[in-house]
Amino acid sequence: MTISPNKISHFEYNNPSKLAQLERMSIKYIDNIYSYFNIKPSYISENIIKSSCFVHGGDNDTSLNLYPNGDIRVHYKCRTHGCEDVFGSSLISLMRGGLSAAKYGWSKQGDKEASFNESVEFLLNIIGQKFDELDESSCPSLEKMKFATMISKLYTDDKTDAIITRDGYSNTVSGPPSYYIDRNFKPETLIKFGVGFCSTRGKQMFNRAIVPIFDNNYEYVVGISGRSVFDRCAKCKYYHDPNERCKFFPKWRHSKGFQKEKWLYNFWNAKSYIQESKTIILVESPGNVWRLHEAGIYNAVAIFGTSLNDIQRSVIDESGALSIVLLMDNDEAGERASEKILQSCNRLYDVHMPKILKNDIGDMTIEEINLTIKPLLHDVMEKYK
Repeated sequence: MTISPNKISHFEYNNPSKLAQLERMSIKYIDNIYSYFNIKPSYISENIIKSSCFVHGGDNDTSLNLYPNGDIRVHYKCRTHGCEDVFGSSLISLMRGGLSAAKYGWSKQGDKEASFNESVEFLLNIIGQKFDELDESSCPSLEKMKFATMISKLYTDDKTDAIITRDGYSNTVSGPPSYYIDRNFKPETLIKFGVGFCSTRGKQMFNRAIVPIFDNNYEYVVGISGRSVFDRCAKCKYYHDPNERCKFFPKWRHSKGFQKEKWLYNFWNAKSYIQESKTIILVESPGNVWRLHEAGIYNAVAIFGTSLNDIQRSVIDESGALSIVLLMDNDEAGERASEKILQSCNRLYDVHMPKILKNDIGDMTIEEINLTIKPLLHDVMEKYK
């Protein structure tokens, strides 16, 4: 693709509103940008595009993570060389780094770089408009873009796992279970997350507190987890009614066909806070999410146990998170899980592993969370403001 000159050497592109407008418009021509740099994305979804890096090149086809829905401050991240630390993390900055490499052979700091004006003018040529006459209404809609067609082919529709609509589910459950009320969870918290109780004998979730797992758009229930409301039996080690004889009754039971490895619990609610803070908090179970929510911490998701799998990892990659805070349970299994996640993520993310006061965050008080967890989260997230 040939880019024609649109040089206005005397013009200063110093209008922040116009620059933000230019970035929003340019992202709708993103396929043309990739074509210019002769780079083919290896992965595309609604929230992230992975490819080799425009700036340093290389053969790693996932090193550059570009966020189509990002803002003017954070539009991309180079996961292997940190090129945004040199040129900045906006879309214009990425163009400046890419042009520096493509036009001037830039490879390290001190080499000749493309100018800021040159980068702005490159994008103006991409969209075919003048800076002082930018008109977003003339841009193609995302639905009409070739890029959007690429997305639709690669993006997985999570409605295929739906078992019931959210509204349909809310009409079938009773109020918050006493099991969680007795653990000092607020009724309004349990209502927000749809937690109920199954009292119908013969049902799969009978005598269980039921926890719905909503899809990422909060439209459907894609699975249900049921937690026994009974304590562990000293004889058989299961969690059955103590007035009945010992039987197989596991602590947790998932609805038939639920693929927990495909989901991060609470992502529907946490995703906007993750994108804003650039930080995602990983915990083991829903109760930990609820307690953090009650403490005013909204960017936490649960991984349904102690193992972070590849599909869950891809959701994190698409979330816009740049840092991960691991708040696994304070036991041997939690420590092993934290170490394993650290090893798999520390190359691409800023990973933190603070110690929690108790075995389970769900057992902590709001005061304990305010004193121990919130200060650390503040320090982590402050760097991305």
